[in-house]
Amino acid sequence: MADEEQLLSLLAIAEYGSISAAAEHLNRSQSAISERLRKLTELVGEPVYSREVNGVKLTSAGQALIPDIERLRRVLRDIDSVIARRKNLVEGELNIVSTSLIANYYLPPYLTRYRKAYPQINLHIKSGEMYWKHAAAGEVDVFFFEGEGEMPELPDYFESTLWRDSEIVLVTPLHHPLAGKKKVSFDEINDYPIIWREPGNGVRTAIEKEFRIRGIAPKHFIEVADIESVGIMIHADLGIGFMNRKVLELRPDWQVSAATLESHDMLCLNFMATPLTSRRSRALDKFLEIVKS
Repeated sequence: MADEEQLLSLLAIAEYGSISAAAEHLNRSQSAISERLRKLTELVGEPVYSREVNGVKLTSAGQALIPDIERLRRVLRDIDSVIARRKNLVEGELNIVSTSLIANYYLPPYLTRYRKAYPQINLHIKSGEMYWKHAAAGEVDVFFFEGEGEMPELPDYFESTLWRDSEIVLVTPLHHPLAGKKKVSFDEINDYPIIWREPGNGVRTAIEKEFRIRGIAPKHFIEVADIESVGIMIHADLGIGFMNRKVLELRPDWQVSAATLESHDMLCLNFMATPLTSRRSRALDKFLEIVKS
């Protein structure tokens, strides 16, 4: 089978008219070019060029190969361009799967910085339970998830690391009896309805663990699907709730009151899972430099 160097050598002598000129263009020795053409002649089974007084001339067999070799050269140049562009992060893709809370409240500032630095990288961001539980690891660059929530099954070349943490605070309506207090005890919250998200998210998992330690069993609660519903229902005076301070700082429109709970070990922990270093794309490496800063 002819290789690209043999074929491009033939194209070079067709364009430059001599073996010496072709060798100079390809940055190879004349003997190397002659050897490539000898092997190509053997493969074709007849001469592909002839020597003339003023250089070389392609035979009909050699001329027949030129259109296809020109197409091959264009393809190779395109491939080189794609490689160079991806190497320099001029183009490419980054695939992110995240829980909704992290996608909406944690990632935007990092995505903004990344977008400004690498505007030609296409971002694919999928958030929510549907994507989280059914995402194929081979199609994802990085996963973001909360606390001790359920992880998708990941191949052994992925690793999980703690990314960010945030204090969990008590949130009440503005005119609630507990509003305005700097610190609230767990005994004080036991008689009020609690608004919280469905089981499995990071904040609820931490709260339930602390409740079990303290022997607290909520008497009444409202369970909702997302953090936005928690904020809106607390504002509507339907109960009290818990959320991480980071989220609360970003939602002054909820118009609720926050208080620190008495001594506890509750934190909202956010993790990310990425392939091992040897399996990461350059687009992912640059993104991780930003999110870890």
